[in-house]
Amino acid sequence: MLTSNFVNKRNNFEIKEIWNYLQKHGVAYDNPEASVVVRDQGKIIGTGSLDGKVMKYFFLEDDYKGQGILAQIYNMLLTYLLDLGVTEHFIFTKPENYYIFKGIGLKKVIETEKVLLLEGGFNTYKKWVKSIKNQLNPKASTRGAIVANCNPMTKGHKYLMDYAKSKVDELIIFVVEENKSAFPTEVRYNIVKNEYKNDPKVLVVKGGNYIISQGTFPTYFLKKVDDSLDIYTELDAKIFSERIAKDLDIDIRFVGDEPIDRLTAKYNEKLYKSTLGVKLRLKKIDRKVEMGSPISASRVRSLIKEGKTEEAYPLLVDSTIEFLQSPEGEKIIKIIQESES
Repeated sequence: MLTSNFVNKRNNFEIKEIWNYLQKHGVAYDNPEASVVVRDQGKIIGTGSLDGKVMKYFFLEDDYKGQGILAQIYNMLLTYLLDLGVTEHFIFTKPENYYIFKGIGLKKVIETEKVLLLEGGFNTYKKWVKSIKNQLNPKASTRGAIVANCNPMTKGHKYLMDYAKSKVDELIIFVVEENKSAFPTEVRYNIVKNEYKNDPKVLVVKGGNYIISQGTFPTYFLKKVDDSLDIYTELDAKIFSERIAKDLDIDIRFVGDEPIDRLTAKYNEKLYKSTLGVKLRLKKIDRKVEMGSPISASRVRSLIKEGKTEEAYPLLVDSTIEFLQSPEGEKIIKIIQESES
């Protein structure tokens, strides 16, 4: 007899049980928000988990395929999300599971050899990309793009953006929307937008769920390099090269050289490979150097944490300095200084 239940996260036995099951499938259990297990006579034969709005860890023993078990797990997780008021979600799964999830209404975003990303709910890729397309200059013959977190925006970011702008008729700046940074999404977006508010060649937009988000690239926010890095970087790079760049007629994506952050350097490698055979070209630019080392947002945050905010000003654009001097900026400075890391 089959039974299905949510894992009790306070039960060490159940945690170890699913940890062992996932390890058998080559996955490390990372304490997701919710997990469902299906058992046959007490033995786990299938799983699915949820982190935020991302569903993952869909595994099922071969003898039980074709019985609608993965769809059952999905529906349990979906009900959990809907009870929280979440109306959009993504699924990471094996490409072989495509027809199972297609049959229950999910849409493919992108697929690699090892992983498939699907989406469900109301806010879809098509709606997101259309909202940006409606803002583009139809007369632009060459269009470039930059993806930046800007946590916070520095003169290094501005140097890269200004260089890119000089090489194209129109530049789209995608500000990473995932709210996982010291400076909140709206703050980062507004600073960049303010910096280019009088420039008709630059369109500043939020990256949504499809640009280095928890949906497409969770490893970016973990800031560690592990076995899943290649999978996630390839997925994110393919979404940009094969879908976003194609749908928005982007000719060149500009990236800064990355001599320090191994994760970002690895991503740039994957991004380059993903442009082979497609219209998109990748242009790498040397980063701006100040006082003997490349300008970086992490360097700025370190100075803020050490109580040397004004010493960071020479590294920052005017819009960032103005924000830091505002009451809201002072609150963020305090949060950074009081944080443990």
